[in-house]
Amino acid sequence: NRRHFLTVTALGLTAAAPARAFTIQSCDNAAGSLTCTELARHDETLAKLDAMLAEKGLSEDQRKATLALARCPFCGALMVG
Repeated sequence: NRRHFLTVTALGLTAAAPARAFTIQSCDNAAGSLTCTELARHDETLAKLDAMLAEKGLSEDQRKATLALARCPFCGALMVG
């Protein structure tokens, strides 16, 4: 029976190995990794953009909506704050 085979196989695979897809690592000054540097640059760029939008008179909701769509001018990734 195909359904039984797929069910048993899927259950066996999930029970056999624990999920290790992601690990949480903190970015501190000692880490010095490229990822941590980019995250710091994203935070700095978002802060500058938020200040510029505030100067132009956008409301907080408008600024949040704009910042949620902002892309990094260096790497092209979304800079979610």
